[in-house]
Amino acid sequence: MKIDLRDLVKLVVLTLGILIGLHFVSQIARVVLLFALAIILAMMLTAPVSWLERRRVPRWVGALLVIAALVGVLALLGLWLVPPLVEQTSALIAKMPDYVRSARAWLAEVTARYPSLQQIVTPDERAVRDIVSRAQRVLVQAGQFVLTLLGGLAALVVLLVMTVFTLVHPRPLLRGLFGLVPVDQRLPVARALLVTARQMRVWAWSSSLVGIVDGTIVWVGLSLMGVQPALLLAAFVFVGEFFPYIGPIAAAVPAIALALVVKPITALWVLLLYLGVHQLEGSILNPLIVSKQMRFHPLSVGFALLALGKLYGVLGAFLAIPALATLKAFYTELILKRRGLDEQETEECADIVLESRRPGPDVRDAVGEAEGASRE
Repeated sequence: MKIDLRDLVKLVVLTLGILIGLHFVSQIARVVLLFALAIILAMMLTAPVSWLERRRVPRWVGALLVIAALVGVLALLGLWLVPPLVEQTSALIAKMPDYVRSARAWLAEVTARYPSLQQIVTPDERAVRDIVSRAQRVLVQAGQFVLTLLGGLAALVVLLVMTVFTLVHPRPLLRGLFGLVPVDQRLPVARALLVTARQMRVWAWSSSLVGIVDGTIVWVGLSLMGVQPALLLAAFVFVGEFFPYIGPIAAAVPAIALALVVKPITALWVLLLYLGVHQLEGSILNPLIVSKQMRFHPLSVGFALLALGKLYGVLGAFLAIPALATLKAFYTELILKRRGLDEQETEECADIVLESRRPGPDVRDAVGEAEGASRE
């Protein structure tokens, strides 16, 4: 078969263009995430800025006031929490060899009572030293990461400046967006953006409030049981609320490990404490605080966390829930509502699959009308 040279050149150019485009996107991924974070922050702060604007406060003044209030609150929290957190992290690094020795002594006591386990769990000296050194390096890197975050004022200033510009002049961005959207889809897109902005506020407020309640309970409980550093472990609980399912489990692991050093029975009590906090969150806090629109299927949450975390690291995983909320809002407005199936009908269709039964006449009629409307 004869190959046209021009087609071959086009194929090579297209392949190179795709590769260059993918490389460019990978290089600017952090910048894209920074802009995404600025847009999300602007969505969350639009409501108070608009409230001030309706009371005859110029929009640029309201935006600056809201940003200044937010920065002030964060600065006060930083002055209150950062010094003890840094101190407890340093103390934990210094005590790590003592913790390992205590754990080895406990392990030796257990194996002495049960000789059959001795061959299985006898620790290798070199492996123990390697684990200790690795743990210390991880903790040091974590402390350096915290200090890097505190010292990254340039990125914070850029983020705040972009957020202020977005809050002060949102109309040009919205007009440009709606100019790209077909006429018949502009109203659904506007509704999806409105729902997304509302969900961003719910996500930030509910995650922060639930994290404060859970973190306070864990702080008090660990302090009473003598598990330190209690404040640092409680901070892990607060941060973990922004990473559903994975975050709370990751926050519980270091607390249980440190409790083993105190006493094995203490580790059991710590486990029960975290399970109790989880039950409190699931049965009381989430139903009262979190909107029903923000409750996603665990499979979708896990996929978003792992996928965005793999692509963009911790910041990507942090943006997993906002990404899901945005996707759900646009999916509902642009697909579900346009297909003509309401929530009850989709529930009935799901029951048909799960119960292996034939659809009733109402569902068949609704699906037929939706298919006819889509063909028109």
